[in-house]
Amino acid sequence: MKVVIAYSGYLPMGDMAVGLRVGELLDAELKRLNYSNVELLDVSTDVLTAVDLINERRPDVLILVGAKRRGRVKGAIEVIRPKLEPVKDNIEANDLLRPSLDGRICITDVLNGLRVLGTTAREIILIECEPPHDEPYIGLSNEGERCAANIVNIILNEILPKIIKDNQTSESEYK
Repeated sequence: MKVVIAYSGYLPMGDMAVGLRVGELLDAELKRLNYSNVELLDVSTDVLTAVDLINERRPDVLILVGAKRRGRVKGAIEVIRPKLEPVKDNIEANDLLRPSLDGRICITDVLNGLRVLGTTAREIILIECEPPHDEPYIGLSNEGERCAANIVNIILNEILPKIIKDNQTSESEYK
């Protein structure tokens, strides 16, 4: 089973870069814990490129990580298991891919790109952090660092162990 953790962030907007920090922290931890079937992928790029990068890896499980303003409590972390609803028409598909033309970087835009272009992932998990501070500056606030560390803990202590356990259970059912 292949797990891809795709993260994104926007460095010039402070805590909107939480996803980038999660990627840094996870890189060291995944190596230390010997998670050889988990690949990290920076998708801080346009939607079309991000979807291509993800689909080249052909994940079974895709974990998307980033900051997203939704009006929640600042620093709140939400784990979402979205269902990729089929796109209804070409206008909707065009609108969902528009961020590639606008130069916007957002983890939910990547999710929308997957909706339009498809993916091999049979399970997608979206982890969002409500950015504590999203003003223009380089680097994370202390609250942003906490948010990144909490996301890493959720991935390492809750999500990955469950994925591995579920995979072992389904493999033993086929034997």
